[in-house]
Amino acid sequence: MKGYKTGGRRPGTANKATLDVQERLAALGCDPIEGMALIAMDPANDPALRGRMFAELAGYVAPKRKAVDFVVLNEERSPPHLVVSFLKGADKSPGTI
Repeated sequence: MKGYKTGGRRPGTANKATLDVQERLAALGCDPIEGMALIAMDPANDPALRGRMFAELAGYVAPKRKAVDFVVLNEERSPPHLVVSFLKGADKSPGTI
């Protein structure tokens, strides 16, 4: 039957390459997350490097926000039109349009 999956890995199951890397890191006693945290928290490290480590680690605790399209509709349910008028001799002091 077309479109019907009958085998393969279950959702959430790591593939062979991922398992191999995890096993090698475990054999070496290497925890990349701990390593990034240690780099991020060490004040002797360059602030740019520390910032990159904190940003990378943040992805594990806070999801990235997706961009959202936002459209304002007027009474006719159509996008509004922006009209800009330039007035000759208008007051040019700050805070006025």
